[in-house]
Amino acid sequence: MPNRIEMFRRVERQYFRDRLGTLGLQPLDGLIIRQLGREGHLKQEELACKIAVDKGAVARSLARLEEQGLVQRQVSDQCRREKRVSLTSQGREMLAVVQQVMREWNDISYRGFSQEERALYEAFLTRITDNVMQFRRGEERDHG
Repeated sequence: MPNRIEMFRRVERQYFRDRLGTLGLQPLDGLIIRQLGREGHLKQEELACKIAVDKGAVARSLARLEEQGLVQRQVSDQCRREKRVSLTSQGREMLAVVQQVMREWNDISYRGFSQEERALYEAFLTRITDNVMQFRRGEERDHG
């Protein structure tokens, strides 16, 4: 039997590819727009770390988003190598659409779940994510 998490992720990726593709976006673009919507502005490197994606992939996505007028990158006053990224007004409009697509996916995923079950799942997933992010940052050397 196929791994359920892998199966879920494949269907999820395809859903976002299809839905965001009609908007001229790739799934990573949607994640970036959502994260910038939450944070306001971030350094490019912080953004890559927060969404746990390779810096090069984030840079390519930001170039696409900048070309579409959805984000703006500005060189930091403190360090010329750092770029601060934020949504443009067009990007904030797109954020509402991206959030709607994500809400629709959650409605599909959580169909038949009670609010308590949803909350419990979210709590478990948060703990799991915290664990793997600590591992990725090297904070947990003994792996257990």
